[in-house]
Amino acid sequence: MYKNRKILKMVNWYVLLISGAALIFFVAFACIAPDAFSRAADTALAFVLKYFTWFITLVAFSAIIFCLWAGFSKYGKIRLGGPEAVPRINKFVWFAIALTSGIAVGINYYGVYEPIQFIYNPPPFLDAAPLSSAAVFGALKYTFLHWCIHPYSIYTAAGLSVVFLIYNSKKDYRVCTALYPLAGDKIYGAAGNAVDALVIFAIIAGIATSLGFATLQIARGFDIIMGFTSNLYSWVVIIAVITLFYTLSSISGLHRGITYISNLNTVLYFFVLVFAFIAVDPVGVTELTITAVGQYFNDFIDLSLFLDPIEKTGWIGANNVFFNTWWMVFAPLIGLFLVKLAYGRTIREFVVINLIAPVVFSFAWFGIFGGGSILLEKFYGANIGELIEQTGSDMALYAFFKQLPWSTVMNVVALVIVVLSFVTLAESMTMSISAMSMKQFKDVTGEAAPPRSISIFWGSIMAVTAAVLLSVGGTEALQTASIVCGLPIALLMVLMMASYYRAMKHLRQYDDYSRGDLDIYKKDNP
Repeated sequence: MYKNRKILKMVNWYVLLISGAALIFFVAFACIAPDAFSRAADTALAFVLKYFTWFITLVAFSAIIFCLWAGFSKYGKIRLGGPEAVPRINKFVWFAIALTSGIAVGINYYGVYEPIQFIYNPPPFLDAAPLSSAAVFGALKYTFLHWCIHPYSIYTAAGLSVVFLIYNSKKDYRVCTALYPLAGDKIYGAAGNAVDALVIFAIIAGIATSLGFATLQIARGFDIIMGFTSNLYSWVVIIAVITLFYTLSSISGLHRGITYISNLNTVLYFFVLVFAFIAVDPVGVTELTITAVGQYFNDFIDLSLFLDPIEKTGWIGANNVFFNTWWMVFAPLIGLFLVKLAYGRTIREFVVINLIAPVVFSFAWFGIFGGGSILLEKFYGANIGELIEQTGSDMALYAFFKQLPWSTVMNVVALVIVVLSFVTLAESMTMSISAMSMKQFKDVTGEAAPPRSISIFWGSIMAVTAAVLLSVGGTEALQTASIVCGLPIALLMVLMMASYYRAMKHLRQYDDYSRGDLDIYKKDNP
């Protein structure tokens, strides 16, 4: 009893109640009046896309510049936790967790689906015929745009904005801490509570949506492999089992569950990459990927900033801006979680491991799966597009393996990857949300963990939200609503990056170790 009372006193009830009330309202709205909720969400999103596409596009592009400056300027040698801080995990484990806790759920779902969709439905402003060379290269360039540099830059920028202040200024483990150089101690009042509540609501809605999509993909895998029908009953069972899995893993701590799962998932990723590369067409995939990556970098500025201002087809808003806003919804809490992995590392290492290494992997993933599926469709008589059209987007990855040898075995591996990917994302978010629900939670070395009861509470909330929305068909509407939250989060991202810049320019005030003298970081950490 005493322990329960102690935990209740530790909870930040302002953050918990504001985010919880907002979530209950939107979920209830989606259940009671799903059509009205969908229309309202679509109207709000249309407003954001009509008037703020330019702003979201500039913020996403600015995050790339910000990360490169932070990592490769003179401030990149700052060691997080001080010059004597020793890393708690090795770089491979760090990379594995960073990779699988970011966009891993998405690359499973969209790795085949998006390139195939784009070769049959090219962006209208390209004037490209379906399956033409222009459609093929356009499909890969825009897929790279959506899934490579931009998302990891947004995540890394959010992490950078708070990691230095937590480890080198010893501030609280909260998203609002990123604004400390701009607002001082006032940020831990009402304004900070509002910021934290906003990002928690947005991420719970986002995770619930991702769990919904992952559930559909998992159910499709069981249908293909074992003949279990994909229906509401199977969805609820899948959600219950996955929730138990990621909740137990999250309360086991950073150096147990999430480390083992991430390592296994990363090994499986590389296994299926190598298998797909060999089984499809090694030379063809290599040539297509290298060419598409070259075109992507050659056209990078144009791809990143093109807003279709003359024809106004709406494609940019429905795709580029949609994805950038989606990454921003996840960014504050993904960034906060990345903090737990970075103790003892330099800011430059933070950028390399969280941005550059995953981007290289993403090029390989989408080049092999996206490019490979295009080659199979165009030159080998595959019917991936037809299977997706007949069954649904959750069929894409399995439709790809159906064209290859050992399809039954690879479908099982694909199913395991989908499960592990979502578990890693959900457990990392559960840890971050739980920590942010506490008053003055400190995470000095990345070892600290919130009370288990809080993690169980938030893990259950995400599961219930996903199950309810799947049952009423409101998952996509909630995704739309959460993306609308991306607009204020985009503004928050601007303030976070500006705040970090101010901290770097006033190191004497904000770095408890160097007091402005960067020479103390010259010594390499063994």
